Amino acid sequence: MTKQTQHIIMFSLLALLSFAFWRYFIFQEDLRIDKPFTKGYSVENMELRITNDEGEMSAKFISPNLIRYTDSPELEISKPKFWTYNLGDIQWLITSNSAKYNTKTNKVVLNEELMAKTINAKTPTSFEADNLLVDLNTKLATTRDGILLKQQLLNMQGQVATIDLNKQILEVNKNVKAVYKSPK
Repeated sequence: MTKQTQHIIMFSLLALLSFAFWRYFIFQEDLRIDKPFTKGYSVENMELRITNDEGEMSAKFISPNLIRYTDSPELEISKPKFWTYNLGDIQWLITSNSAKYNTKTNKVVLNEELMAKTINAKTPTSFEADNLLVDLNTKLATTRDGILLKQQLLNMQGQVATIDLNKQILEVNKNVKAVYKSPK
């Protein structure tokens, strides 16, 4: 074997070893790791009942469509009718275009064309708002985007509101305007 052939073989061997070293230790192939497909389900014409720790009904949704993704604690609910309960008695009926219910925090966010009214109350009360956050643990509802309250002869509007749904106490703050019409 000639020296030239030995050099070619040695060069080829070194090239092969260099390539193997580069391929194994240095080159990192672009591994495309896809996120798994988000699985979930949709339910049509549904009724969802929410109970507290004692097993009493806390709230109820009726909706034409509910979507639940298995990797999220939120339920997306379209055009819900939402009732809140106190000791098994219906307190409020709230309707809106959409809602999100978080099963971990037990909070509901209702959005767009929201209308609420008391059920079986001595003094009928209703209000309209752009959105409302309802904490089912504390039964407090809040909005920061404006509210219009109607109660018999009283109309009140304001920017920020907190409502105790069980005690039916409303606190309106920021840009408050109230109009009381005297009975005739």
